[in-house]
Amino acid sequence: MTSGLIPVQVHGQVPGRALYIDRQGRLYISRLYDVFRSDDGGVTWQLDCTIPRVGIKPMLARSTLVARLLRYNIQTFGIMDDGTRIAVAREGIFRAAPNEVQMTQVFRIRRGSRPMNICIDGQRVIFGEYGDDYSKLQVYIYISEDGGRSFEVGYMFPRGNIRHVHNVMLDPYLDHYWVFVGDYDAQPGIGAMSKDLKTIEWLRRGDQKSRVLASIIQKDELIFGTDSNIEQNYIIRMEKSTGRIREVQEIEGSSLHATVFGGVFAISSSVEPNPVSPSHECSLYISRDGDTWSRIQSHRKDLYNFTLFQMGTLVLPIACNAQPKGMFSGQAVVGAHNLVTLLSFDAH
Repeated sequence: MTSGLIPVQVHGQVPGRALYIDRQGRLYISRLYDVFRSDDGGVTWQLDCTIPRVGIKPMLARSTLVARLLRYNIQTFGIMDDGTRIAVAREGIFRAAPNEVQMTQVFRIRRGSRPMNICIDGQRVIFGEYGDDYSKLQVYIYISEDGGRSFEVGYMFPRGNIRHVHNVMLDPYLDHYWVFVGDYDAQPGIGAMSKDLKTIEWLRRGDQKSRVLASIIQKDELIFGTDSNIEQNYIIRMEKSTGRIREVQEIEGSSLHATVFGGVFAISSSVEPNPVSPSHECSLYISRDGDTWSRIQSHRKDLYNFTLFQMGTLVLPIACNAQPKGMFSGQAVVGAHNLVTLLSFDAH
């Protein structure tokens, strides 16, 4: 297919959830608690690592609907430079050393839900607490300094300051972290956190355009979709030096994912109840310059309840590859739930 100025080719679909593309272009997807890797662009797949099955959940999760109800999937995944794999599931954080297939649980979730994202920075692994019951609690950012073997609290938000942490992302240009927090009134924020995790400088705070899940980090700006369920959502460009923003594209729903496939920016939208924008479709948008965006895929939310059986969204992987190749998967959408679509883009 052709999308605006960027020709796009679809190279088929495989069952799974899109997780990761490494620097060599290897693809990683999950099926329930198994991670599969393709070294040939999605033609063949092999088991890379797996989270141990414990209790009755694995048997119950044979039903697709029950798996959705239990959130029996890998939420996010990352790989360290030495080949160590880190995965986030409902029970906690799991780790597999290079060449290990069986993952080991290294952190158990005791409060709230699983983290939405993880940040890998050298031997560091960082994540923030996520859940609906944190508004009156201190909220923690955890850090591992030993390659994901153990974790400790690295930063504490005061009680009532935020609802939860959406993401911590490394800025390779400025050598600090970006912290995205939510959700309502004064809580949302985009902050620059020092590498020692001791200080945060808020670039934006207290509005729905500061409510962000993931960003494309450029030299002088952040490019992201907003994550509001009470206001209109946009793709936004924010100056890193001032916090000034510019709305460049209206989108039909909140955004949970942003990544780069080679030189192609990608942002996806979601379907959740929103009185201002009651869309039933979620979409994938791509751009080369951050200003002109094309919607290349659109999928309709299925009939199952948002809260119990997941929001409709198009899941994007963390992508480290320099080649203009990518993938996405559907979640709670008609005809594409747990299907990974393989893509390539014109190189120019």
